[in-house]
Amino acid sequence: MRKHLLRYFFRLEYLIGSIAVVVMVQGLVLLSDAVPEADETSFLSPILDRIEFINITDVSLDAIFAVKHAEFPDARIKIINLGQVAPTPDGKIAMLLHKLHNLGAAVVGVDVFFDDQHFERFPPERAEEVEALIDAMHAVPNVVLVNAFDPRTGNEAFALDPRVGDSKAQFGFANLVPDPDGVVRRFLPHAQVNGERWLSFPLRLLSVAAPATIEHILRLPSEPQIIYYAATYDQFEIAPIDDVLFGTMYDAGYFRDAIVLVGVVNEAGWYYLNDTHTTPMGEKDDREGPDMPGVLVHANVVNMLLSGSFITPVPAWGDWLLVFLFSYVSIALYRVLRTKPASRTQVGLMITTMLTTQAVIVFFLPLIAFFYFDVKISYHLMATAMLLYIPANAMTTTARFRLLERRVRREFTACPNPLPQLLRTALTDDAPFPANIRLVYSGVVLLQFSWALRLAEARAAGQAPTRGDLLPGFDAWRQRVPELRAAIDVGTPGAEETRYFLRFLFGKKDEFLRESLLRESFFSTELQGFNEFVFFEEWEVLLPRMLALWTQLLRSYVETDIVQRHDDGRVTGLVEGGAVADSVRAALRGEQTTGLFGTLSRHDSALVRLSPFCTWTECKLHRTPEFFVFAGLLPKQRALPLVPAYFGPTPNCEPILRERCIDELREFEHNAIPIERSTP
Repeated sequence: MRKHLLRYFFRLEYLIGSIAVVVMVQGLVLLSDAVPEADETSFLSPILDRIEFINITDVSLDAIFAVKHAEFPDARIKIINLGQVAPTPDGKIAMLLHKLHNLGAAVVGVDVFFDDQHFERFPPERAEEVEALIDAMHAVPNVVLVNAFDPRTGNEAFALDPRVGDSKAQFGFANLVPDPDGVVRRFLPHAQVNGERWLSFPLRLLSVAAPATIEHILRLPSEPQIIYYAATYDQFEIAPIDDVLFGTMYDAGYFRDAIVLVGVVNEAGWYYLNDTHTTPMGEKDDREGPDMPGVLVHANVVNMLLSGSFITPVPAWGDWLLVFLFSYVSIALYRVLRTKPASRTQVGLMITTMLTTQAVIVFFLPLIAFFYFDVKISYHLMATAMLLYIPANAMTTTARFRLLERRVRREFTACPNPLPQLLRTALTDDAPFPANIRLVYSGVVLLQFSWALRLAEARAAGQAPTRGDLLPGFDAWRQRVPELRAAIDVGTPGAEETRYFLRFLFGKKDEFLRESLLRESFFSTELQGFNEFVFFEEWEVLLPRMLALWTQLLRSYVETDIVQRHDDGRVTGLVEGGAVADSVRAALRGEQTTGLFGTLSRHDSALVRLSPFCTWTECKLHRTPEFFVFAGLLPKQRALPLVPAYFGPTPNCEPILRERCIDELREFEHNAIPIERSTP
């Protein structure tokens, strides 16, 4: 059972096909990086859009957050909405800082850029608000303000007002990290700016309120981390600034030990200073385009750090390993299952079922990894592999045929007879049905040729043929060809398998001799009730034994010199451009008969006349001279002479026999003596 499974699921061809899938997927990713962005006015826009989709490495996050239930964030996180005003109410912010400090807030983060441009927006009559804010920043501790840096240069993006910089406030950069498609899926925990280590706004808040929660992330390199989005507007506790300042509903311990984020929360979709971003949570609120203000993005990051809900992305090598394993299993299952359906319709249904099942697996695998293990898998690579593994398998199969054909060509380089061309023909077409037929046919012809050569040798020694030689099969092959007899003797390793293989070829020989059925199969345009994959599986099983038959068991017959002596006395080889050795010419110098002559091996100088068991004559189908091997004398109808049958380069080839050849065959039949067939 174990060997059976290994034979089905562990093959070099599957490995090569899987590697081909990985290479093709990588090629598409590189192509996606190289092509320009799609222009909506270009006719290439649909193509470029689809190529770019392949390279959206975090599309899986959008799908995950779309189906994930929103969570209520940590109760310590409080949001205060400044309202939809510009410029911001600095006077109210100053009052807010004092009040939150008195109410026991652990830290207050203000998501507003206090640079020179900010204060220039204020009209002169509101100058006292600026002074009040500056005084509050100097008086109130545990205040965190935002700054920013230029990611291209690594320098500070703008200079804070000197009065703000001299205050007690701490600072954290508010830079977000949008992906190439504009979606904010990551944040940068810390960065080197002007040679110093800057913390992001969420990390700076927690460095004041809960330092232990950021120790782990501070040890990580300065790389973007995936944001675990937990909440939207509906889950965060958002309080208007006026209610906090002028009401009493938030005074009774609401802000004690709280992590307060102050910013503009634009529930109505109003954009404040372009601080509204597209996030994976947009679909949950049915929002297209920018869906979440920056202060809520920072709040989600704070909640993520407090809860320790980190999303660990699978490393790049892990993603590619999954692609390889997915491709390997898919190719193996496809090759095993495709032999089961009995028709092409059922094959199509099988492939559709496989692709549908794999699509479901590819979609749910990242969800399972995310929800149960907090691991993020880039499923777009596997989704692309799902579309490519069947073409990759076909390409691998075609390449395998080409390599086998080259191997056979090298194996029989400068062969003095046309026999190896039969085997090469069986490997030039990767269509399963023709390849199977031609492979089996080549083995039958080789067996018949070895029998013909041995029979010609016996005739030259004066031995009479037997009645079994009129239509040679398993017994005749075994009795005439010593190599076959030795291979199936009791005690020879693999004798039982070889005997079964030869009997199989004998049965196939009978099929080839059924002329009408064979021609119908070859020339019909539609083969009803035919599963081509079964023939390919049979081809794979037979190939090793057939190669052993050609290259080992009957190798000496393949290397036999075959020459033709013409009526005018000329001696030529059958292979185009093949030279005839001087020793062969000398051996035939006194010969009076015409026809084909051959040796028992390439290095044997003794020639025997092969005609009429082998003949070089015109083919009725191709109208060109071809090499034919005698297959037997067939009874077509009672009281009529037996009809000779020959095997040519293809099962449909039929020779135009000369009168002398027919006379020799009749003499062969007349001289045949009856024998008792023995059983193996």
